[in-house]
Amino acid sequence: MTQDRPLLAVQEALKKCFPVVEEQQGLWLGALRDCQPLLASLSNLAEQLQAAQGVRFEEVPALRAFPDLKERLRRKQLEAGDTVLDKLGERLAVLLKVRDTVSSHVEQVLQIYEKHADAVGIDAVLQASVVSPSVAEMLEWLQDIERHYRNSKVPEEEVPLVRNPLGRLGKHPRVAQGLGPNFGR
Repeated sequence: MTQDRPLLAVQEALKKCFPVVEEQQGLWLGALRDCQPLLASLSNLAEQLQAAQGVRFEEVPALRAFPDLKERLRRKQLEAGDTVLDKLGERLAVLLKVRDTVSSHVEQVLQIYEKHADAVGIDAVLQASVVSPSVAEMLEWLQDIERHYRNSKVPEEEVPLVRNPLGRLGKHPRVAQGLGPNFGR
């Protein structure tokens, strides 16, 4: 019975880890889903900014009564862009937290396995049953899952908090195009 304790410790760690991974996957998918409309909005704002720069407001008779309209419009667009960037930054933080949480839990399981590996023995690790895969297979799955999150295209940096007088979007009007439709995949 004392020989089973190390194997039970590893199995218990695995049993606790997989529900955490499943929960984190839901958060990951939700954050990615939330990014799509934000990226579309950012792209639209960048396009509007570029289009507005080409308009000569002073040459449109109906707009001459509003001499500061071009600057006010630009400021509003930049503020809207900063708001969208803030929301994207929040989603990015969720993605990074998911990656770190999954890595941490997988690391804990692997540490428990390494601690008990000699006592468990290779035969027990490779032994699958009708109702459960082998410990080796489950450890491999966790490593694959952790690698997936670690290798995903999530920018390491948060969206800058410093606000440029032009706004972050105004400083880089093509930012949305650079992120592309496959952000995070």
